[in-house]
Amino acid sequence: MLGYIIYGDGPRKPELEERRLPGGTFTALRMGQAAHPNGPLALSRARKSARRLREAGVRSAVFPVDFPYTALFIRQGVCPVDTLPLRRALAAPLTRRRLEEQGLASTEAVVAVAGERASRELLETAKALALSYRYVLLSARGGEEEFARSLRREYGVSLLLRPAKEQLDRADALLLFAPRGDLALENPILYTLYPGGEAGRGRLPLRLPEALASRLEPNCGFEQLAAALYAMGGLTLETLLAEISC
Repeated sequence: MLGYIIYGDGPRKPELEERRLPGGTFTALRMGQAAHPNGPLALSRARKSARRLREAGVRSAVFPVDFPYTALFIRQGVCPVDTLPLRRALAAPLTRRRLEEQGLASTEAVVAVAGERASRELLETAKALALSYRYVLLSARGGEEEFARSLRREYGVSLLLRPAKEQLDRADALLLFAPRGDLALENPILYTLYPGGEAGRGRLPLRLPEALASRLEPNCGFEQLAAALYAMGGLTLETLLAEISC
């Protein structure tokens, strides 16, 4: 079960309740904002609240953006919803859309996918792009050669493996699944799809449909909620993609 933390005006004593939203149902924790959030009483209440969520079977929750107890909840075993799987799932279709908007044809755009290892998510992204573009560069270790052979065998498409740094820097789109300190990161399209990569120029934004966002608390973690509803099957990639402006 996923959790949903409501923090702001409300009862001083935290309460658990069910929160139903279009696309999913959450175990919600409602916490009133304390006058002294770092005081002993407030910290004790927050610690007990985190334990209640965990005892209710919650290990991952949508956290408010101004929540002062995030680290405390993590120590108690309740973590914020991970948005990285959704960002990675959106990377290929959003890259295609942006390349089309720039007028780059499938036979001329150069797309690069790079990471430390050939993970399932990285290879799925490379495959989706290779089926759309002639020039796809793949920089990753572990099974990449067999993957390239299978693409050529099944679909008749080719990948350029082990591209040089200069080739990655010249790509029209660069999708990074791990940090690369040796690259200029000045590509026209850049997505940094690794933990911590959601900050900075390579950030892939997430947005909820306006009809849903308008029903939520102003300090709701909208991006976490988008990732949670996607994981629950309540929001499709197509719906989320339509909300992202390039």
